[in-house]
This record gives sequence, C-alpha cells and structure tokens, in this order.
Amino acid sequence: MGILKSRRRFLAGLAAAGVYGPLTQFGLARMALAGQSEQAQLKVLTVVIPDGTAVDSYQGGGFGDGRGLWHPTAQGTDTTTFTLNEVSKELEAYRSQSLYLRGIISGPGNSGHNNWNYVLRDSAQSQSSIDVLLGAALPGTEPSHRSLFSGPHAGIDGTPWFVSFQGNAIRTPYRDPMLMAESLFKAPSKTRRALEPGAGKLLEASLADILEIKNKLSPGQRQKLDTHLDSVEQVIKDLEETRPPVGACEPITLEPLDYQSAVHRTRIQADHHKVVATALSCGITRVATIQIGRSAESLNIVDVSATKNPHDCAHRYAGEELWRGTRQWYVRQVKLLMDELSRYADPDMPGQSLLDSTLVIVTSEMADGAPEHSIDMPLVLMGGACGLLKCGDGAGRYLNITAQADRTHHTGNPVIGRNFVDMQRIWATVAKAAGTSVPYGGNINPVSGIFTNV
Repeated sequence: MGILKSRRRFLAGLAAAGVYGPLTQFGLARMALAGQSEQAQLKVLTVVIPDGTAVDSYQGGGFGDGRGLWHPTAQGTDTTTFTLNEVSKELEAYRSQSLYLRGIISGPGNSGHNNWNYVLRDSAQSQSSIDVLLGAALPGTEPSHRSLFSGPHAGIDGTPWFVSFQGNAIRTPYRDPMLMAESLFKAPSKTRRALEPGAGKLLEASLADILEIKNKLSPGQRQKLDTHLDSVEQVIKDLEETRPPVGACEPITLEPLDYQSAVHRTRIQADHHKVVATALSCGITRVATIQIGRSAESLNIVDVSATKNPHDCAHRYAGEELWRGTRQWYVRQVKLLMDELSRYADPDMPGQSLLDSTLVIVTSEMADGAPEHSIDMPLVLMGGACGLLKCGDGAGRYLNITAQADRTHHTGNPVIGRNFVDMQRIWATVAKAAGTSVPYGGNINPVSGIFTNV
C-alpha cells in the first residue's frame, strides 16, 4: 500500500511539473531579448541522406570507381577552383559557404547498410554519436531538447535504423512534424508552470519517497529502480536549468498530414525543416540532426517515381534516370533546408540570419548504394558557422584530406587511391571546433585545414 501511495504521489508530482507534456516555451521571446548577449553562438545541424549520394559512376562496380555524381571535379587537392557534380550542384546556391571534403572512410568500409551504426559515431560503434556529444557541450535554453533528432521518414516501416545514439542506446527521432512542434513549443500558461522555480522540488519530494523503499527491494529490483531514478534526476536537473527562449519564437501552424504517406513526403520534409529551424532560432536547442530516411528505405519519392522505391533506385535497378533523380531529390531537400535557415534571424545577433551562426554537415550512412560501401564518403560542411569554417574566403573550397590519412582500404578507388581518413576524426575535429572533445578510442587527432580554430 505504501508503494502505491508513493507511486501516486510521484506521478502527481510529474503531472504538476508538466513532465507529461512538452517542457518548452512559447510567448516569452520579447522578455528574453532584453537580456541578449549579442554574441553569436555556434549551432550545428547534421543531415544524413540514405543510401549514398552516388559517388561512383553508373558503370562502377565492386567498390566503385569514385567517378560518380557527387564529388566535385578539381585540379588540385586544396582549391577554390572546382566544378560541382550532377548531384552536388543542387547546393550551388551555397557554394560560397561550402567546404567539400574528400578521402573519408566510415566504419570498416564494407559494412553495407549496417553502417548506420557507425556514420555519426566512433569506429568501434560503442560511444554516443557526435550530435549527442555536441548537445551536451552546446546547451540551448531547453535542456530536455539539447540534441534535437528529426527523422521525417526514418523507420516509418518499422525498421529502426536510426543514426543517433546515446551511448549504445539508439535514439528514436521525431517523425510527425506536428508532434515535434507540440513537444518543442507550448502555450504560455504551461510555459509559466514549467518555469516555476519550485517545479523540480515537486519531483524531489516524490523521489525521496521512492528512495525510502529502495532498501526493501531485491538486488535485481534495485538495479531496475536505479535506472529509472537516473532518468528522473535528469528530468529534475532539466527543469531547474530551463530558461526562457532568446529568440522570437512565433507559433508554427502545420497542416495535419499523414507523415507516413509517400504522397506528402516533400511537404512533410519541409515541415520538419520549419520546426527544426524555429527551434534553433529560438535558442531552444543549438544542436539538431535530420535523418531524411533510413538506410535501404522503401518510401517512394513521388516527385521522382511513384512506383520505384529509392533503395532500388540507389541500386541502379530502375535505370539511370531514377538513380540520378532520387539522389538529386535528397540533396535538393538540403538546399531547401539551407533556404529555411536563411529566413530566420539569429537568436543572439540582431541583423544576422540563423545560417550565419550555423554549421550544416551533410553526409550519408554510405558512399554509394549500389556496391554498398562507405569509402570516399560524401561530406560537405556549409553555413556561416560563426566564421569558423574555412570555405575559401567566400569562393567555396574543395579539400582532399588523404595526405592526413590514418587508414588504408584494400580496394580504394582509381581517383584517390587506398588511403583514407577515419570518419571519427572528422567528428573529433568538429567537437574541438565547438570547444569540446569526443571520448572515442583510437585515432582522434583533429584534421587540419577545416576550421579556423583547430
């Protein structure tokens, strides 16, 4: 009976503190503006495209030839003179703020679709992904959303191949944009309750009741309880650290659509962009990941083909036109995301756009979806990034980093050879630029030439 009473008190405390609902703020933006520091703060937005960007040619086999549709054509290894390819040219509008890297390997290089386990993590697939690590180091005003994870069409068919990890735990992304918006933004009345100084105290009182019964439990029961208590303690900490937003958070109006339907795919993608950009512009979070679709995804891109799924198109089963068209559609969504970021004001720097302070990182869980390899990975860094990104002084830049290689692949490709930089070193470099580090084993030496402060 005592346990049930404690449980009821605990649940009542959660409800009173607003834990069962979203914890973020609406309508307090103008109050926060008065306290702005007017100092730009770095934001990091990572976009993961499924099934590669066709880095190999349509005729490329085995581990490919490196002569496909993504990597720019350049005469040197570090140059501002380069030509974007049939897929990468979708980002032509943002060339001036772009750094295209070449010579990267992710995971073992031949893990196929399983490389979703590696792409944003360490080479041993044992630690948190880079977005989670950055979220802890670059806090926004809402600790419970310190690393926002958006997955418009990831896993809607029940295959949870999600690229973001908290330790060894796979994180589940928001897939319904309306649900994501409801979680991030809420009515002023609920905001006031969540921000009350005593909100965490309600949880602490209930937590004390639970601790009283801990010694009466078996070792196995205590271990399970400890796991739950850790989560509750984090909620308490998040409640106490929640602050009003720093930017102009305006209500978001979205049309209810079936987010699992191929018919609405492009609209749903755009809605995710809008919600993520708004959260960044409010200062709610400074780190976000958008996983456009899971590896080997099955949802058709009706703008390209209503009958052939993009995974088959990546494998070149549906012909050259659809192979090219699906890859271009994915990258075009990134261009539209950049457009969205450009439309929002920076939350800390009046007169600047959100894109001026945002580093956008675009990659895939594999390099090419036909041979299913992850060597010569696609990776471009874009955006103002608070002036940290070395992007050729406004001309755009292409950088082959194989001279800093730490790994050799038995095949390689005819264009750049067999020496590659491990992807985890890219994440170590991004982390250092953001003022933190990665807890990864092996080589985590930063790659030089990417950021002005590394």
